[in-house]
Amino acid sequence: MDNLINKLNDGLLKQLLDDLSDPNKCTPGLYTVIRGIINDNRESLNNIPTEAVDSLESKVPFKFKSASL
Repeated sequence: MDNLINKLNDGLLKQLLDDLSDPNKCTPGLYTVIRGIINDNRESLNNIPTEAVDSLESKVPFKFKSASL
């Protein structure tokens, strides 16, 4: 069961990242979903290389490590 959940999470995250690269899909709703996932996985941000966080932050209108998340 854990393997299926991990596959689902991986697929969801990949699709969300792909959607961020599509200007037609970059909506406030997409950003809300991404913020929710970030908040749910806040502890994992410390394990992501700074370059990757910076790259992703350049695609969204908010910062991951800000107090407003």
